[in-house]
Amino acid sequence: MRRIALRPALFAGLFTALGVAVGARSAAAQTVTRGPYLGSMAATAVTICWRTSTATASRVDVGESPGDLTQSFTDLTITANHEIRITGLQPAHSYAYRVGSPAVLLTAASNDYRFKTAPTPGSATPVRVWLVGDSGESGSGGQTVRDRAETWCGTRPPDLWLMLGDNAYSSGSDTEYQAGCFDQYPSQLRRWPLFPTRGNHDNVSAGANNDFLDFFALPSGGQCGGLASGNELYYSFDWGRVHFVCLDSQDSDRSLGGPMLQWMRQDLAATSADWVVCYWHHPPYTNGSHNSDNNGDSGGRMVDMRQNVVPMMDSIGVDLVFSGHSHGYERSYLLNGHYGTSKTLTTSMKAGSGDGRPNGGGPYQKAHIGKYPFEGAVYTVAGSSSKVDGVSSMPCMVSSISVMGSMIVDFAGNRVDARFLDINGAVRDSFAIVKGTTLASGPPPVSGLSLASPRPNPSRGPVTFEFELPRAGAATLDVLDAAGRRVTRLVDDTRPAGRQHVEWRGMGALGRPAPAGLYWAVLTAAGETRVRRVVLTP
Repeated sequence: MRRIALRPALFAGLFTALGVAVGARSAAAQTVTRGPYLGSMAATAVTICWRTSTATASRVDVGESPGDLTQSFTDLTITANHEIRITGLQPAHSYAYRVGSPAVLLTAASNDYRFKTAPTPGSATPVRVWLVGDSGESGSGGQTVRDRAETWCGTRPPDLWLMLGDNAYSSGSDTEYQAGCFDQYPSQLRRWPLFPTRGNHDNVSAGANNDFLDFFALPSGGQCGGLASGNELYYSFDWGRVHFVCLDSQDSDRSLGGPMLQWMRQDLAATSADWVVCYWHHPPYTNGSHNSDNNGDSGGRMVDMRQNVVPMMDSIGVDLVFSGHSHGYERSYLLNGHYGTSKTLTTSMKAGSGDGRPNGGGPYQKAHIGKYPFEGAVYTVAGSSSKVDGVSSMPCMVSSISVMGSMIVDFAGNRVDARFLDINGAVRDSFAIVKGTTLASGPPPVSGLSLASPRPNPSRGPVTFEFELPRAGAATLDVLDAAGRRVTRLVDDTRPAGRQHVEWRGMGALGRPAPAGLYWAVLTAAGETRVRRVVLTP
């Protein structure tokens, strides 16, 4: 696209010179039928999108106030679906804007058309995030959830918001997105930048303007921080000291060797943010309108995310995970190492065994400020923003509530506070995580506990595990199957400090050969856990 930034007063002469025919009569008849709405917000740039009743060139005027719009950005492409990238902005700064064509602006000059840019990555600015899941059922229920959340926020509105998939029902067509998304959240979309993920009901992917990717401007090129993914279905971005990773659990390759998870590992390894948040549609743990213990539910997508993604996040140091899909609210303990079905949960998999509530058992504590492995994450299902179904309890969950609502998450320094607001605006669940003991951060200490990659891997015969203990003490080394059931325990005693080797001959506890497939080696010592993936071939 050709984009030109100008002062508004220069428009008439320029477009006459260019020979762009924009008749006053057609301009007067033109209306905005979708948006405007904000995407790919960064510290110095934002993308503004909208749709008009007739095709024309595009124009956005930006300035300090509705009466002082000093910069204009244009795109000469004739289209009804407009998208312009606004650049050269100041970080954490508020701007007014109007959209339209070169001949006429179509939106009102008011503070309802205003956005605030992201803070500089790494800055200590507090961050507020609004989350809605399965929000695409148009109607009064979702609108009430929306209004109650905004009322609760009061004079401190969200800086950004996330949609957790199923943003339109029932197939994600253009018409359904208009009703379930753009008509459902018109004011929020034009003020708060949206970063959505795709769900199973956002999956038409056929025909012009009938695809999730046609509707949103998503930062696949790393333009908002993070590592470029090259795919708008999964991407990352930074907001101050928070790093967000959006995955596609619907149709992208969910295998460890696939491009999405290879990119994710590199992206998480590269970030230096103090807080790391991951989100996608299909939850690794749920017992609501979907059941993550059922391998056949949702085509195995929930099992894939639990077995392939969760261990990776544990090993790198993710703090919060959000999903939708089940139409209720569920919130876990601070978990580390829970890769099997719900019955496989053990006490050692709770990195924080309390409820995490500030007014209950107290916030969860993490020893290190910044990204640090194997200190646990809290998993939340928030899929009741426009519809609700029954939710049953689950061993890993602190809270399971069958009520419509949304979430507000606040990051401030070394603390995060998350709240679930029901349809009446009441806080029905809350939890907090506090990292370290002071706001000063430095390189995290190295514990010395390590579990090397098994050799060989994959293997048709014996597998050697090499691990190192930082000091003498009790240690266990278990082999778990893909469902999280213990196949055998290779180490269960007091060990000296230093490097050690153990061989697994591919046998279970009863001396029978283990079948070909995926296994996990789990080393526990000195209150910490290390995990490695093992594959036995036929």
